[in-house]
Amino acid sequence: MDRSRFRRYALVVWLVLLLLPALPAGGAELITAFGDSITEGLCRGICHGYFEVLNSIMDASGRPVDIINGGLGGELTSGGVGRIDIFLADNPDYTYNNHCPPQTQYNGRRARIILIMEGANDVIHGVSPYATRDNLRFMIEKSRAAGVIPVLATVTPDYKYNMSDCNSGYLGSLNNLIRTLASEEGINLADQCNATDYDWQYLTCEGLHPNYSGDVRISSTWYSVMPPRPAITGALLLLLQTP
Repeated sequence: MDRSRFRRYALVVWLVLLLLPALPAGGAELITAFGDSITEGLCRGICHGYFEVLNSIMDASGRPVDIINGGLGGELTSGGVGRIDIFLADNPDYTYNNHCPPQTQYNGRRARIILIMEGANDVIHGVSPYATRDNLRFMIEKSRAAGVIPVLATVTPDYKYNMSDCNSGYLGSLNNLIRTLASEEGINLADQCNATDYDWQYLTCEGLHPNYSGDVRISSTWYSVMPPRPAITGALLLLLQTP
């Protein structure tokens, strides 16, 4: 076998080893939904969040997935910078992920994609939008270093704590920084603010946490910007067939 063809075979083996952890035998792709209580789930009962709805939407579309609930109620982005390491480890252990029942069925498997939606609690506690932006950037950089694809979201409205809509005031300033951050980092942005702002009052329990309709809206927005599933077969065949 000539050297160039040997290198292609070596690349094929490397790709297979890289993608297998995220694409198990059953064909379901692993995705992490990372965030605070909006992700963890509160309005429909603790631990029933948008990740369940997104899972159903993607399964129904013919793209089977397993989605890890990586939300933690009350978390600031300063806490998320460290906690995200749980999901990016070489051999992840999800036993102490959050307040929900342990998702140990995913132990040892690292997701291929991580959906990052945090910042609501930073606004509530008066954290500088620039500090929040920087913390989100750290999460993006950590994800990339681990070979995980980050997708970023703006923050939804907050009428519970009188923050008004999500495109003005303190919250609006943060969301504009998040939009710029996604552009600077060249990653997909789920603009959850613009997707929900005009009728958020009908999408929540109390002005902050989404009800089922809110989870559907948030999930649909994530789905619209989801990175494509890797086309393993076609890519491998092309590499193998190239003289």
